[in-house]
Amino acid sequence: MSFTVCAINSPSLFALVDGNNFFVSCERVFNPSLNNKPVIVLSSNDGCAIARSNEAKALGIAMAAPLHTFAHLIKTHGIKTLSCNFELYGDMSNRMMHTLQRFAPDVDIYSIDEAFLDISRLNHNDYSLFAQSIYDTILKHIGLPITIGVARTKTLAKIANRTAKKQQKPYLIMTAPEDATHALQTTDLSSVWGIGRALAPKLKKLGIYTAYDLAIKDPMWARKVMGLSGERLVRELQGIACYENREETNKKSIQVTRSFGARLKEFNDIAEAISAHATRLGEQLRQKRLLAPALSVFCRTSLYSGSTPYNGIGIIAFDTPTNDTSTLIKGALHALRQAFQPGHIYQSAGIHALDLVSEGAFKQKNLFIPPKKESETSTHSKKLNQAIDSLNQHYGKNTLFWASSGINPRYQVRQNNRSPRYTTRWEELPMVR
Repeated sequence: MSFTVCAINSPSLFALVDGNNFFVSCERVFNPSLNNKPVIVLSSNDGCAIARSNEAKALGIAMAAPLHTFAHLIKTHGIKTLSCNFELYGDMSNRMMHTLQRFAPDVDIYSIDEAFLDISRLNHNDYSLFAQSIYDTILKHIGLPITIGVARTKTLAKIANRTAKKQQKPYLIMTAPEDATHALQTTDLSSVWGIGRALAPKLKKLGIYTAYDLAIKDPMWARKVMGLSGERLVRELQGIACYENREETNKKSIQVTRSFGARLKEFNDIAEAISAHATRLGEQLRQKRLLAPALSVFCRTSLYSGSTPYNGIGIIAFDTPTNDTSTLIKGALHALRQAFQPGHIYQSAGIHALDLVSEGAFKQKNLFIPPKKESETSTHSKKLNQAIDSLNQHYGKNTLFWASSGINPRYQVRQNNRSPRYTTRWEELPMVR
């Protein structure tokens, strides 16, 4: 028998802060000439739209639309297309998240442009004033427009945020049941957080078309139809918090993957890409104080190449969990030898760290290495990684890098129209004459 644990006896309150058209907004901070114009940010290799300004959305350009499907609109409507600049977006995201921590001690970073603030223990008499203060601070200090939804549960905060955007308001407060009724009635079922593409048609056949239709259902009915997650979702819509803020250390896996800038055939070219991915993985693991007991590596061909698709996978388990870049690279390359098959032309490759554990968790010692030697090796590796991370954070990404990642690698993605990395590269700062 299973039970649902929800915060029935402890009133909760969450604020969802979401960056508006985040990638486009990051570009506009440093290039005001893009304001009030249709702007599209393209994916790696300039393939498809991954961010659109409101002006671009109004032209009917869909999310993930391939570039060739709207190329005819670019000149006609003066659309500005930009290559993705993830280094800039990531840094701007970090600045936004650090600023949010001034307003609440418990910040759950949900994605690069979204975070939940648990404000249950904050005694505010006026939550509209609180939300306006967050909005003004982010806009003044970072230059990013945001939308804020405040509600008793995370699911309701999502709906409040979405409704505020529809109404073109900076925030919406839904702290009382009557505040949420209109928003629930005007929210299509498929837009509810937790309702997937497969579930929405099934529920609509049962006469449930809006978030309100689902909110008035009995939670036990929802469990029979949708399982435990369905019961929790209905309770969330009814104002009972079932989704707590996540701990970062609860993250179970990290994946680093990227399409190549050119199709690759040789093992050494793909090995350079995997080495770069392992380096990035090591940085992320150390930032989050996590260790990887095992890695999986894949390399795959294009589904549209005309030949039989190939997706090779290799797995390596470490003697002890690690976040040491050197060890990760060696393990990843070993797994790549399992995945790689000669004769194919590859489109992408990636690396996946599995079953992550906290740095403070118990680690099984290697019985075949003397404890003193293992300790010395671990200390040396830790100091080396700390030094490399510190220099790269201070002077910019890849100031120091592992030679196995390549000097002039062929895997680098195409970014024919990338903006400068204003906040992380000294050499790309704007020059005033």
